[in-house]
Amino acid sequence: KMSAKSCEEYRSIVFKHKDFVPYFQTATPVAELGGLNIGSRPAKRKAAGGVDTLRAIPWIFAWTQTRLHLPVWLGIGEALEQAYADGNEDILNEMYEQWPFFQGTTELVEMVLAK
Repeated sequence: KMSAKSCEEYRSIVFKHKDFVPYFQTATPVAELGGLNIGSRPAKRKAAGGVDTLRAIPWIFAWTQTRLHLPVWLGIGEALEQAYADGNEDILNEMYEQWPFFQGTTELVEMVLAK
């Protein structure tokens, strides 16, 4: 459930919000990345198009350059809020204490947001 909620929120912003692509193009150096010779393939699948035509490496690299790391955390807050609202606080605490991957992911997001 958390994964579905997080994914839904992420996609609603990245693919459906009318101001997202202009923001991404303004806030990141994505336009300049296409001119760099740092990969074996072009940065985009199609010359024209939005975020959906961009390959994974330029997408992550563009956000890394801004230090915002949006793909790391976008949607996780809504997923955790929904889990708490559904009464799953004990399960979330158990997951954090007993699942190294969940604990590590939670701590990574916390670190990224703290920066």
